[in-house]
Amino acid sequence: MITASREGILQLIIDLVKIPGITRTPEEAKMGLAILEKLKSIPWVKDHPKSIIDLKLPDDPWERRLVGCLLRAEPPKAETIILTGHYDVVGVDDFGPLRHLAFSPMEYTRAITGTNLEEEVLRDLASGEYLFGRGIMDMKAGLAVEMALLAEASANPLNLGANILFLAVPDEEDSSEGMRAAARFLGELREKEGLEYRGAILTEPSSAGTSGAEKEAIFTGTMGKLMPFFYCLGSGSHVGQYYQGLNATLLASCVNNLMEGSARFVESAGRDKTPPPACLSLRDIRKCYSVTLPDRAVAFYNLMTLRRAPAEIMKDLKDLAEQAFRNALKQVERSAGEWLAGKRPEFEPRVMSFEDFLSELDGTVGDVKSLVRRKAAELEKGLDDRDKSLALLGELCDLRPSSEPMIIVGFLPPWYPHRENTGESPSDRLAQTVAKKVAAEAKSRHEIDMEIRGFFGGICDLSYMGYRGSAFDPFCVAANMPGWGSVYRVSVKDLMKLDIPVINIGVSGKDPHKPTERLNLPYTL
Repeated sequence: MITASREGILQLIIDLVKIPGITRTPEEAKMGLAILEKLKSIPWVKDHPKSIIDLKLPDDPWERRLVGCLLRAEPPKAETIILTGHYDVVGVDDFGPLRHLAFSPMEYTRAITGTNLEEEVLRDLASGEYLFGRGIMDMKAGLAVEMALLAEASANPLNLGANILFLAVPDEEDSSEGMRAAARFLGELREKEGLEYRGAILTEPSSAGTSGAEKEAIFTGTMGKLMPFFYCLGSGSHVGQYYQGLNATLLASCVNNLMEGSARFVESAGRDKTPPPACLSLRDIRKCYSVTLPDRAVAFYNLMTLRRAPAEIMKDLKDLAEQAFRNALKQVERSAGEWLAGKRPEFEPRVMSFEDFLSELDGTVGDVKSLVRRKAAELEKGLDDRDKSLALLGELCDLRPSSEPMIIVGFLPPWYPHRENTGESPSDRLAQTVAKKVAAEAKSRHEIDMEIRGFFGGICDLSYMGYRGSAFDPFCVAANMPGWGSVYRVSVKDLMKLDIPVINIGVSGKDPHKPTERLNLPYTL
């Protein structure tokens, strides 16, 4: 039984946290089933079993599902508000010897007292206002609040001004496979049930959306994310003949020197600013030890967006890659001048987008699209989407007719389109009005100061509640992502059919994804 009392919500939070639900593990599927059972305990749902949503993700090896409930207002209405969130969590390896307690909030909060903690964590622990545990703020508490609201509203559907659609999804912590699947489902449900989506509310913790903020916040949009890669092809040579080749790791290192933390890719809009790009992987690509210069290396990056288009960013990425290539050649030239006299290979900077690389390859091997689909089908099933894309690119590079060094620039999964509330449509203006009313009520009723921000600062599933960019933007991403359509895809067609105004208003806490993840109980309850 779900109740909307403080005690009931707290117990529901603890119950949800107890089920690990780590992304892309069997426990994640169990989490979805547990939420279903909780929903089925609501009296209104017992009387309306067809209101339950239970939809397995297609071809999912973990058998994860979209779970939820459509609470119908009485008398029937088309207007519908979506309450949504993800039920997966990140892993607990960083919890060390206390990892066995990571999903037991009461026990973990007591046990963590005796560990080496920072001063702020110790203060929060001593206050008695925080409960610690994996997933407690990101985002089991937000789901619990939504489920409690649903249960409370179901007690009297006659008082509802709109239907409430609660939808919990998996995989947000990896590639948002759950919400990407939900986009199509929401469109189909709207047509089947005659719904009109007036807005979507996500309850991600607001502290995850603002860095160093002193106030809780309501967000009317979300930042986007691209994952640019630089696939560096060098020229192999025995290390004893260093200057007869070109080390691919040198190319990648020179890329990283220019790309890591670069202000060139930082965007600002009002008080919102993206963090600089950060390297998520920098490595050579070979399977065994060798005393040959690495001829392949890759670097890829987290790059957040507010308004810039993928094509514009791609141009800057290619320019940066060319400068990095020149810097690498200059370094080799300086080294050779000090060490070597005589003739050596002359290399010229060569940079291509993945789209152009495919086009060039098509002219050599023919029907490259069919080749890509066939190669993608042969990829090892256990690889994650990034590794699948890079493995596919490696297969394609084996087919290139030339062995000259080059850098291929493209995008890896996932892609999160940015969402901005411009206030140009009635639905956007309604969302802005709601945000202002909530902030005003928080101040008058609870003496809580809340600010309204345009962009949630961490990536979130709200990216897939609609799409308003240029039709060319997704084409640019798709054309430059190895394995788009087979390894990974976003159905922009489905997103464009939705175009739902979004708001994130979440619980309060600190340190998501850390062993000191904790929930502020007074604010949340």
